[in-house]
Amino acid sequence: MIKFWRIASHEYSRHVFRWRFIVALMSVPLLVIFMVVIVVLVIWMNSDPKPIGYIDHSGLLIDPIPQPKVDWPERMVPMLAFSDETSARADLEAGKLQAYYVIPKDYLQSGRVDQFYLEEPKGISIEQFDTFMAVNLLASHPKEIAERILDGSVITIRSVDSKREATQKQFINIILPLVVGILFIVALMSTSGYLMQAVVEEKENRTVEIMVTSVSPGQMMTGKVLADIGVGVTQLVVWGVFLVLVLAFGGRFIPTLSGFYFSTEVALVLIIVMVPAFIMISGLIAALGATVTEGSEGQQIMGLVSLPIWLPFMFIAMFIENPNSPLAVAMSLFPLTAPTTIALRIGFTTIPTWQIIASVTILILSATGAVWLAGRAFRLGMLRYGQRLRLKEIFSQRGG
Repeated sequence: MIKFWRIASHEYSRHVFRWRFIVALMSVPLLVIFMVVIVVLVIWMNSDPKPIGYIDHSGLLIDPIPQPKVDWPERMVPMLAFSDETSARADLEAGKLQAYYVIPKDYLQSGRVDQFYLEEPKGISIEQFDTFMAVNLLASHPKEIAERILDGSVITIRSVDSKREATQKQFINIILPLVVGILFIVALMSTSGYLMQAVVEEKENRTVEIMVTSVSPGQMMTGKVLADIGVGVTQLVVWGVFLVLVLAFGGRFIPTLSGFYFSTEVALVLIIVMVPAFIMISGLIAALGATVTEGSEGQQIMGLVSLPIWLPFMFIAMFIENPNSPLAVAMSLFPLTAPTTIALRIGFTTIPTWQIIASVTILILSATGAVWLAGRAFRLGMLRYGQRLRLKEIFSQRGG
């Protein structure tokens, strides 16, 4: 048992403290930060703080109410009143205005407003002028009614089985399991790559021939798989903490993120499904690594293993429309597609308990079999320097 943990500790530290792993670990946070910065810059650049002028012939804006303050990074656009169109045009041509509007006498009947500009104003600036007009149109109405109209429609997104719903402000809660599924795959593929490389390298440099004199192949592979899980958990924890911080602080500036709520039930389901799936796929990668003779062959095989894991994303439109279809249920029970399928489905429906129990049971059995297979493949192929081990030999009686 001590040897088993030593192997796991050695493999974990060997990968985690490499610069390559640190760079990969920070890649997701840096990518998210880059995307947030881009979004902030786009909003900031599309909100021109230069004033917008208006000439009011309708009498609506005799004592105007300013539009509500906007949230950063959007910039406030001042609304300037002009007594005549000549002065407004002069300021426009002098570059003091980005546009001006002429509100005719029959505005309350026709709803028509004339816009003048040299260069078309930004969309956010036009939205602020529209809000400015709406606030003044509603000035004579009760405050509750005015606020309700300005807030606009509240759209509720409801799953097809009516068991899960969210408003547009809480849409992040629907797509969050999908994001978790993607992060799971990224962590799985990167850590499995380390495991594959370690197994192939030890075969190539014949280190394994020394190691097997003091530890059994089963203990060795179990320790490596455990270390692989530890590396993956490290990535997911770091990414998860960063994601929570982004949602918590980003909600102050981005309304869509303010309704974030990740239920304990959803988190528990994803954990109990993804942990055995991680063990199973790590075991399969280790077993396949024991059958090849070069690292390049291992990378090609990893591509074949990753294909079914990504497969559910090809059916995402179908899962959204009918998350409880026979195909969705079947892919939730098939071990290689189960983790990502359940991550996709759980955002749009409540998965029946029996399906979760069945999926987890199959994954646990598959994980156990994968670790056994990895140990057996490693034991049979450890002394075959430069020779490929065929899969049928692993299962044959002659092989073991």
